[in-house]
Amino acid sequence: MTAAEFKKKWARYQGKESAAYQEHFIDLCRILGQPTPVEADPSGNDFFCFQKRVVKGAEFLNLEHPDCGDPTERGFADVWKKDCFGWEYKGKKKNLDEAYQQLQRYREALYNPPLLIVCDFDRFIIRTNFNGTVPDIHEFTNDQIDRPENWRKLRAAFEDPEFLKPQRTTAEVTRKLAEKFGEVARSLYKRESAELADAHTRAEVNVAQRRSLRIARFLNRLIFCFFAEDTDLLPRKLFSELAKTALDDPHHLSQALELLFRTMATGGLFGAHKIRHFNGHLFEDATVFDLNDDERRILADASEADWQYVEPSIMGTLFARGLDPSQSAALGAQFTGRDDIVTIVEPVLMAPLRREWAALKASLLPASKKDKPKPGARARLEAFLKKLRKIVVMDPACGSGNFLYISLQMLLDLEKEVITFATSLGFSFTPEVGVHQLRAFEINPYAYELAQVTVQIGYLQWRRDNGFDNDHTPVLQNLDGFQNEDALLVPHFHNKARTLKEAQADEHKADTSLKFYTERQWPQRGKAATEFVDARWYDEHDEDGGWSVEDGGG
Repeated sequence: MTAAEFKKKWARYQGKESAAYQEHFIDLCRILGQPTPVEADPSGNDFFCFQKRVVKGAEFLNLEHPDCGDPTERGFADVWKKDCFGWEYKGKKKNLDEAYQQLQRYREALYNPPLLIVCDFDRFIIRTNFNGTVPDIHEFTNDQIDRPENWRKLRAAFEDPEFLKPQRTTAEVTRKLAEKFGEVARSLYKRESAELADAHTRAEVNVAQRRSLRIARFLNRLIFCFFAEDTDLLPRKLFSELAKTALDDPHHLSQALELLFRTMATGGLFGAHKIRHFNGHLFEDATVFDLNDDERRILADASEADWQYVEPSIMGTLFARGLDPSQSAALGAQFTGRDDIVTIVEPVLMAPLRREWAALKASLLPASKKDKPKPGARARLEAFLKKLRKIVVMDPACGSGNFLYISLQMLLDLEKEVITFATSLGFSFTPEVGVHQLRAFEINPYAYELAQVTVQIGYLQWRRDNGFDNDHTPVLQNLDGFQNEDALLVPHFHNKARTLKEAQADEHKADTSLKFYTERQWPQRGKAATEFVDARWYDEHDEDGGWSVEDGGG
């Protein structure tokens, strides 16, 4: 079942609570990828079940309000998961405050769960119940269930209630992880990297660039592995345990990481664990750098965090903090924040698409819910989706990839909106917008690698948070449109003038070519766009009707 099908099914339901609450909860488990109570707890009572017995008499029952339910049946909580939640249902448009009061009255009999949740098939209200804190309330409707923020809340209710503990946010998680991992990045670069800026010959450039890229790719493999194990792309705790054992055995860490990276490149067995095929360039080499005592300690500490809730913007933060502060400004490392990026992406990329979609949607709306879809509706929806999927977004100075990630996220959100509307008309489409629509230039090797991991994690996270699986193989896509080059200048090399004897003597020695630059030749634009924002532009390709969007900075 998809989120759109769930929304459509339960928007129509008008029956009693008792007739359907278990089916509703099972459907919810399905779209969230969670085991049902019976699947998780066959005992029917130990830690996850329907109708958890909470009282033996009527001392906790509110008999003054018959709507609270039949007293002979109200010795049970509708759904209970130990250390996660108590859950009560009511019929549509019933008083959910009464259901909440009921949970409050017998929460101790449920071992005082951290979350108290009530639902009337249309509204969901999650109240925190942590000792010593002011309760937070999270409320949304059936129609809003697949919004990323609500999807995260429901997943957290099943998997990690601590995420909803008051004052803990994804921004805080991201900031703390960035601070920890930034120390490792800065320390490793200071100790291991060759300075690309000092390279003048082809050989020097190649050596320095390869070294810097390997360091960057190694750091990003570590970040991705933490994210992967907390989102079940890797076996749970696999990478964290490796990081912790490294405190006492640094050589074991290097050997284990190299073997794990090689296995992730193709898929296979790592010890007793089955590893999926990841690759996507990130694991095409398995270079590992030895970490010192402080770096291994930071890595072990970072393994305790819950990386599934990290914001992809952590990559930008790491970029800014992982470099030498004296070089950050020169390299453009003060990455562009989300609000600033949206001011560019919304009017240039999204506004024309939203206008077109609003007009299309209005023309396809049936006169009533009983009417059949209008003739040609599926073909018109398919044509608009095809247009979304042909858009190419390019950033010629991508930094750590925030512009690309946010652009992709907004395109995915719009595609999902179209698919959801199509489902309401009886048509089925699957999401196809993806990272293959992104292009980038970045001269700094660290940022070049960070940008790729930013968009890969952001894409996987978006799919998970919006109810779509990540079961495709390989897990990561090849980002062949990303180039570690200057967008404006093309490097060339020529040799010093020398005699034939000197040339023969140097035949088997390192290349001493001198470096110089020429201006990169860009293809001619087609039909000029009517909207310009801060020198960014988009145009239409003559061949296939796709669009491209360029940004002047990361």
